Amino acid sequence: MKLIRLFIRNTIAWMLIQLSLSYTIMHVPRKLFQHQGYLFKSHTFEDGGHFWQRYFKVKKWKQQLPDSSSIFPSSFNHRQLVSTDLNALQTFSTETNRAEFTHWLSLLICPLFYLWNPKWAARINIFYAFFSSLPFIIVQRYNRPKLQQLITKKERRLYDNTGTKKR
Repeated sequence: MKLIRLFIRNTIAWMLIQLSLSYTIMHVPRKLFQHQGYLFKSHTFEDGGHFWQRYFKVKKWKQQLPDSSSIFPSSFNHRQLVSTDLNALQTFSTETNRAEFTHWLSLLICPLFYLWNPKWAARINIFYAFFSSLPFIIVQRYNRPKLQQLITKKERRLYDNTGTKKR
């Protein structure tokens, strides 16, 4: 009975934490996620996203992941690119940053589970957090460089070498 209560308490805690985080981060101004800072920049080993496909076969399973828009209708739908105009691409890229940030935050919250759990149960929760967030982080890391390439191509077509918009 004690084990069942612990399981229920942890399940409810994760549900509340993840929904609260998603909802809160969803309302943070978009401009805070527009910059490609260290957390969001593509690293050399990622090879423009190819690393994630090569070792994790992202294309095979990424569509199976739930999207926050199924829970929060006002959130950004990450399932498909609705348009390939520059603004839509930039928005999608920014939203990959927001999504990745949200999943990293859920990993940072893990130590809280040591407050009411025995060590073994807290470790199980950390394991859960890692393996429930990692697929989402991988998908964002896979998508972002591809979006950045599209954005760069669009910008080159729209602007001349002086930064002035082409007519």
